Amino acid sequence: MLIASYEQWREAKKKVLEEENPEIDCEECGGLGEIYERCHCCGGEKEEECDLCDGRGTIRYLDSSKPRPGNDLVGQRVYFQEVIADLKTWCTYTKQDFLQVAGGFVSEFRKQHGIRGRHGITRYKGRA
Repeated sequence: MLIASYEQWREAKKKVLEEENPEIDCEECGGLGEIYERCHCCGGEKEEECDLCDGRGTIRYLDSSKPRPGNDLVGQRVYFQEVIADLKTWCTYTKQDFLQVAGGFVSEFRKQHGIRGRHGITRYKGRA
C-alpha cells in the first residue's frame, strides 16, 4: 500500500476543504456559540451570543477570517489518525497483520516529525 506523504496529504485535504466548504468550529467562540467575558473591575461574567457565528458555534470553512482556517483539520495529528484508520481498513480487507504494516509507517512518521518514544527515548530498529 502506498501512503501519501504528509505534505501531499495536506495539499489534497486543503483542496477538498475548499471545494466542500464544510462547517468548522467558530474561531471567535471556539464552537460554543457564546462568548464569556469577565469584568475586570467586579469579577462578574457577561455572556453574549457570538456575532461571528450568530450563536450556532460553527462557520463555513471559507468564511473564516484566519489566514489558515481549519489548520487543525490538516495538522499532523489528523494525518496520522487518518493513515492509521486507512491501514486498519486495508489490513482487514487484505488479511494482513496490522501491527507489521503500521509499524513501518509509525517509525518513519516519528523520524520525519521528530517524535520520541515513551519516556523521551527514541527507539531505533535493532534496539529494545
